[in-house]
Amino acid sequence: MNDYDEVHVSPRHLAGSTAIGDPGLKPALDAGWTISYDDHGNVFLPSPDQRIRIGYLPEGGDDALWKIAAHQQPFATPQWAAAFNDACPTEFVTAFTTGLVASHDADGDLFLRGGLGYYRDPMPVFAPMLEADWIIDDRKTILRLTSPDGLAGAWYDRRDLDPGNELVSNETRWGMWGGPPRVGWYAVFSHHTPTAFITATAAAVVDPAPVLRWPGELSRMTRELATITPMRPPAPTPLDVARARRVPALRTVAVPRWSTSTPSARLPGPARPAARR
Repeated sequence: MNDYDEVHVSPRHLAGSTAIGDPGLKPALDAGWTISYDDHGNVFLPSPDQRIRIGYLPEGGDDALWKIAAHQQPFATPQWAAAFNDACPTEFVTAFTTGLVASHDADGDLFLRGGLGYYRDPMPVFAPMLEADWIIDDRKTILRLTSPDGLAGAWYDRRDLDPGNELVSNETRWGMWGGPPRVGWYAVFSHHTPTAFITATAAAVVDPAPVLRWPGELSRMTRELATITPMRPPAPTPLDVARARRVPALRTVAVPRWSTSTPSARLPGPARPAARR
């Protein structure tokens, strides 16, 4: 296995992030949202009405690689905010942004609604995890769920949280995590985040299908804890064999998926504080 051979990684809550943010941005790009960059290489994708902002921030001020906020009006305080750190599998971000963009396009205000009230049951929001036999620890102040391997979890905090602090910290109503302490990933969602987007993220977390990674993207956590299976090329068909006998073999060069021309090194990990708390 070399740095240009794709591998399958499972479970996906141990896969780590991809080296680029393209998959998480793709739903908004496909919808025609306009992309912009700052001088540091951070990427911003606002919705056409400026009420949703998606940021991919490899050079941000903390380890929240992805920050997403929704506003009632373009210059108003966010109605809700979500963040995913730099170790979070990109597939989880994509699940969230897919639902967000679709809801914005379907109904101009749908992306603002759907947060769970204090006295409603959060269990249905975590239905994908319950169906995957995650362990429940339901207490008066907080609901926690833990994966069967003990290496991923989720929470719903019933305490009286500071709404403003939820928008800028990890002290949030909803959250998910994976991996060992200090080297794993987190995703946090403030109180009014529409629950449909949280459920979509939960479904991506427990999806049993492995995810694709390049070996250069694999963190130490992934190499030590996940199951890594090299991709095998498909068996040649009779037509492939016939062609190979007629045509001399051509020398090929593998190119990483983040480049369309020449191999490119993985983006360096940002030197940032370990969390938004």
